[in-house]
Amino acid sequence: MNSPAVVTLPAGTHYICRCGRTGNSPFCDGSHKGSEKSPVRVELSESKEVAVCRCTGSANQPFCDGSHKQHS
Repeated sequence: MNSPAVVTLPAGTHYICRCGRTGNSPFCDGSHKGSEKSPVRVELSESKEVAVCRCTGSANQPFCDGSHKQHS
């Protein structure tokens, strides 16, 4: 999946999946257990719309930086 997931996250702590196994993309559901991957923790002080990288190429993980356009 190359396009980012655009979601509005409320203030608080969020865990973004990096293993690709979650059934609740882009959020971690614990499916990474036993793998070498772990989720990325995101802390927000206020609600914010974000684009979460799903191509794994972003230099600004877990957020999209447009790198997926190079792979299209």
